[in-house]
Amino acid sequence: MSAQQKLAEINARAATLYKADGKTMSAFRGLMVAANREGKVGHAMKEMIVTAVAIGRGCEDCITFHTSEARAHGASREEFLEVLAVAIEMSGGPGTVYAAKALAAFDELDGGPS
Repeated sequence: MSAQQKLAEINARAATLYKADGKTMSAFRGLMVAANREGKVGHAMKEMIVTAVAIGRGCEDCITFHTSEARAHGASREEFLEVLAVAIEMSGGPGTVYAAKALAAFDELDGGPS
């Protein structure tokens, strides 16, 4: 399954959950908006940080979603690789597996390596 297909499925599942429990999901959305407000750290870096956390937690859907968001906010492949290295440092072997998945998604979401 392509990264684009995975992303579409992630978004569809989130929309279903939002419809089923709008109150909780609205509160979560508020947290996301607050955490991603304008500040000293840019949106691309914030999304790369979230991706690194997702790698450490082993959340494949989070990796795909936030990799897409990092790319959409202008993260370069070189920046992304540096953040992946930090994620690997902090999560060892499992982090390496998930970092490789994140890099594959990053490349695939734009049609190939940048």
